[in-house]
Amino acid sequence: MTDSEYIAAYQETKEVKYISALYEKYMTLIYGSCLKYFKNEADAEDAVMDIYEKLTKKALTSDIENFNAWIYMVTRNHCFEVLRKKKRQSDKISDAESMYSETIFHPDTVRDEQTIALLKKCLEELEAYQQECITKFYYQKMSYVEIAESMELRYNQVRSRIQNGRRNLRQCIEKSAKSIVS
Repeated sequence: MTDSEYIAAYQETKEVKYISALYEKYMTLIYGSCLKYFKNEADAEDAVMDIYEKLTKKALTSDIENFNAWIYMVTRNHCFEVLRKKKRQSDKISDAESMYSETIFHPDTVRDEQTIALLKKCLEELEAYQQECITKFYYQKMSYVEIAESMELRYNQVRSRIQNGRRNLRQCIEKSAKSIVS
């Protein structure tokens, strides 16, 4: 059977044996493409299985003239989608790690009584939206996602408000400390 005949038979009968036979014919191409994108055998193997699942659904409704080109496009798009998702997750982890980095000011780690008093004063001077995010993140130990959900914000808005609020707190404390010393 030709590729077109396999597709027509699958779309007509919905019998998986047709699409499976066609998929087997192209599996090495799909695996090689996934390996090129992921540079990792385990991820490439996972992607090959995910693409098969997509194929069984998409092939029923798609108008496929050239299966070779079509399956390559499906494979490429799937790989890009997975890589984008991993990057977003990595960025979120990186953001969280930087928020707890030792080199960055953390309101919840202040132990000195004088600095605690300054911190409280400066926290009250923050814009209300920054104050709320800082309080929820550092004192109530809520995650970015939890804060975003509770305040009906996007993740990046929460991240920005916490970073800007923390910077403003640090500047306020430094400025207040200088005026006390003077």
